[in-house]
Amino acid sequence: MRALPAPTPHQTVAARKDPQTFTWQDDVCENTGTFPAGAYTRRQLQDTYQLVTGFMLTTTVVPFQLRHYNDAFFFQAARHLTHEHDSLAALLHGLKVVPTPFWQKIKRLRELELAESYAFSHATLEGYFHPDSWLSNAYYAHCAEYATALASTDSTIVMQAWRKLVDAEKADNGIPESLEAAFAAQLASPERMRYAKVALMTFGWSNCANAQRKYNDLSGQYPLPDEFAKLFTHVEQSNCVDVD
Repeated sequence: MRALPAPTPHQTVAARKDPQTFTWQDDVCENTGTFPAGAYTRRQLQDTYQLVTGFMLTTTVVPFQLRHYNDAFFFQAARHLTHEHDSLAALLHGLKVVPTPFWQKIKRLRELELAESYAFSHATLEGYFHPDSWLSNAYYAHCAEYATALASTDSTIVMQAWRKLVDAEKADNGIPESLEAAFAAQLASPERMRYAKVALMTFGWSNCANAQRKYNDLSGQYPLPDEFAKLFTHVEQSNCVDVD
């Protein structure tokens, strides 16, 4: 049998330059991007797409309901928060992203976002265990009324802040009468101080302080899915979900 001729140098280079593909799933479609061979590694693309989807802490540190306003809930939240943060921080630190200035910047911003989110949640937990800390955390200047009420044992101060919070919520609610009815029932309860603290922590201070965070809207500030798609010469979409 005659041996096949060895590839010429031109053929070898051409073979190495055959394009490659990378597939990822977003909220709507499966995407397959084509990129020049050797432009990136698959690890770099996988790790970079993790920056697109984010590193959000999911541990709930506010009680929402009266039955959660107790030491057991907050101790468990503290344990989960620390474990989740440490795991995400290690994962984020180890990412090998596409080595461009833009994606290196986004990695650093994601690290700052995660650190800020952890500090915010930690301040909430600290406020429960040490009420005086409401008056000294980083968000006090912007959320002083809620912080002062949460730190206080004076029922007049707490009730006034709670009343004001409910009135503000009613202004943005389609059925304000239901909020007023719930408030009236809780106000008449022997547990009204605890009801007030739950509302002030969950819907007052938390929302106010969260709005002061610097790194909580990276996806709104940067079109990360579009920037990721720009890494490819061509992107095809398939299996899209009808969102109409």
